[in-house]
Amino acid sequence: MKNLLTINAPNSNQKNTFLIFASDMHRFPIHDLNDAEFEKLVVLICREILGIGITSFAPGPDGGKDAKFEGTANAFPSEAAPAIGKFIVQAKHTTSPVASCSDYDFETTLIGKEIPKIKRQYDEGSLTHYLIFTNRRKTGGAEDRITEKIREQTDVKHVWLRGFEDIERELLLHPAIVAAVGLDKLRSPIQFVPEDLRDVILALHAQRLSLTTAFDSEHDFRNYPGLAAKNTINGLTPGYDSYIKEDSMPYFPEIESFLKNPRNEGLKEQYHAVANELKGQLILHRYRFVSFDDALEHLYNLIHERCPELRNVRRLAKVVVHYMYVNCEIGQKEET
Repeated sequence: MKNLLTINAPNSNQKNTFLIFASDMHRFPIHDLNDAEFEKLVVLICREILGIGITSFAPGPDGGKDAKFEGTANAFPSEAAPAIGKFIVQAKHTTSPVASCSDYDFETTLIGKEIPKIKRQYDEGSLTHYLIFTNRRKTGGAEDRITEKIREQTDVKHVWLRGFEDIERELLLHPAIVAAVGLDKLRSPIQFVPEDLRDVILALHAQRLSLTTAFDSEHDFRNYPGLAAKNTINGLTPGYDSYIKEDSMPYFPEIESFLKNPRNEGLKEQYHAVANELKGQLILHRYRFVSFDDALEHLYNLIHERCPELRNVRRLAKVVVHYMYVNCEIGQKEET
């Protein structure tokens, strides 16, 4: 019997906020927009928080600005104390869903190139407030360092860095913007929270050496009655069925052993909670996929993309998705 992957994994107790679409993280695939679409999104947000006087510029060398506004803001930085002055808005887009404001290319290189442009505009008297919008994840440390660096090197007193979290918050408040930039079309139909499943996978990986490797479940996964019928009902192709049997089933006894271990009772509950969420979502949206092969691959890709802690155990993540299906925890068992 094969062993599970042996690459070291992060601490399974590690908590993060990498949630999918039903949480505060990655509800919208902003990284799938192009630069022009992202700039449009930023301008529409600024129209809400600053005012209808926001002016955007045509594509091309921006001279350090993608949009500008002059006057009293509608609700920025707050409705109670709106800022007044000349605002320059800069949009910085990335296609990476795991990019951070702390990344060297952003914090040092990209921001460094903008500082002379900001300084020139400040010296010319054309800006008093500077806003950077980016779809990178924002940490408190990076926000403090970047805004302080800009203030120190340009003399601009009012500088804000608005990251992915800030943009999503505005999109939740102003859903019309979502449709205006096409994010509703890019959005995945599957809405679930993968954090619990991530913890299960990391704990499973950490315990791999102590798990039973012989079939000890109540049925033999490879031949138990009903799998062929279930594949037909769900539209799983013979090729994908063979892929599951050959590449994932050898590991299923270890998952069974892990879930049956009394010390993993809490993780077992998490696992079943996620499986229950996914079962309903996949039934609801099954016709959005050409086959159930596509649905399972889509699900795996969402987990892989939204939980970067699993990048070193991504093979195991797919095995768990396949286990859920074969063990009848996702997908339909009967025709409706």
